[in-house]
Amino acid sequence: MWLYLAALLGLYFLRRWYRERQSVEGLPEKSVLITGCDSGFGNLLARQLDARGLRVLAACLTPQGAEQLREVTSARLQTVILDVTRTDSIAAATAWVKEQVGDKGMQKYCHADLSIVTGCMGHALMARHPRTRYSAGWDAKLLFLPLSYLPTWFADFVLTWSYPVPAQKV
Repeated sequence: MWLYLAALLGLYFLRRWYRERQSVEGLPEKSVLITGCDSGFGNLLARQLDARGLRVLAACLTPQGAEQLREVTSARLQTVILDVTRTDSIAAATAWVKEQVGDKGMQKYCHADLSIVTGCMGHALMARHPRTRYSAGWDAKLLFLPLSYLPTWFADFVLTWSYPVPAQKV
């Protein structure tokens, strides 16, 4: 019986491995706009997607950041200066993106967030069969992902059992 269970488990992981290695067709024709590419998450994601063959439209806050990114990537990656706090900058970047992409439209939007999820993001953008849930980091793999499959009331209890009780509890 254990042999059958081990064989089924092995087949499950083999199938999962095979499906996760498949990519969407026509990656070089697809465009991805990423903001916050001067450093951190946006910069790393832009470099990874460029290396995988996507056409990356990288929005940077400073010309120095844009130049540094262009130096380490291929000609597929194009940069634009974008300050998301200024409406005129957003309008100019929008016009630039429409000019670059044309009638194909945008595939995905990403914005800067310093974290370790670039591998997950890359897979989610390009996989033919993306996962329903991604977990970046051991805390997510060992605690939050398993909790996401449990009833909400139980997950809330586990996450808040050590919280202090308010002085005037109703």
